[in-house]
Amino acid sequence: MFGKLCKYEWRYMLRIFLPMWALVLVLSVVNRFTLYIDSTSPLSGKIETLALLALVFACGALGIVAIVMIVQRFYQGLMKDEGYLMFTLPVKSGMLINAKGVTAVLLLAITGIVGALVFVIISTRLVTWEDIHNTFEDLIRSLNRYQISGFTVFMAVLWGVIAGLMGIAAQLYQIYLAIAIGQLGKKHRVALAVISYLGINIVLSWLTSWAAYFMGRSEVLKDWFKTWDFNSLAESFKFMVGVEALSAVVAFLLTLVFFFITRYILEKHLNLE
Repeated sequence: MFGKLCKYEWRYMLRIFLPMWALVLVLSVVNRFTLYIDSTSPLSGKIETLALLALVFACGALGIVAIVMIVQRFYQGLMKDEGYLMFTLPVKSGMLINAKGVTAVLLLAITGIVGALVFVIISTRLVTWEDIHNTFEDLIRSLNRYQISGFTVFMAVLWGVIAGLMGIAAQLYQIYLAIAIGQLGKKHRVALAVISYLGINIVLSWLTSWAAYFMGRSEVLKDWFKTWDFNSLAESFKFMVGVEALSAVVAFLLTLVFFFITRYILEKHLNLE
């Protein structure tokens, strides 16, 4: 059933984002050529400017629409009229939340990949495949020189991706929690949701400050930091992998906290409009 819920959400999102992704990529291909044409003539300069502005506006619109649609799908799908249908399905509220969360994370991840492709498409006019090959060779030689293994690089990339995805999930589930708190009010639900989101951020900032304060005063941590040789690039690289892993774990725990509180509110205090 979870797969069917995700499929339903994904189909709805694709109807909107497939054309937008395609448009951004097409505009990036256009800019790949217009940015490097002879701009001495007035016409070519205007074409270059218009194409660049179109790409910038399209990328901006893509990011804004992604956030708006994610918020709208959760609010409209669970808190408004559609919620009457969704909560009559033979599934638990947690599954409904996660179906929207997983779809939203995947949507934002693909949107980020599209953004990276835009950069690659435009820059390939300046960089040849030979340049890319030489850059990778130089990178491998540098890693070997500083005794950084391929496995360490792989773990750095892997934990970086995991930390990024978990960071996105934590932000999304924080928004879901704020919306769930907002629906507890009889009036001004959107305003209450915004205030709740800001309040959660304040609490998280306060907790982070206190954690940093106590960690800074911990003699155990000070002694542990002394065991690391940060003058060594290999040691620094391994430390970075540990930081990425810790960031992923913290984001995962935050996601769980936001999820369980949101699920509790929807199960015990749901107030559909």
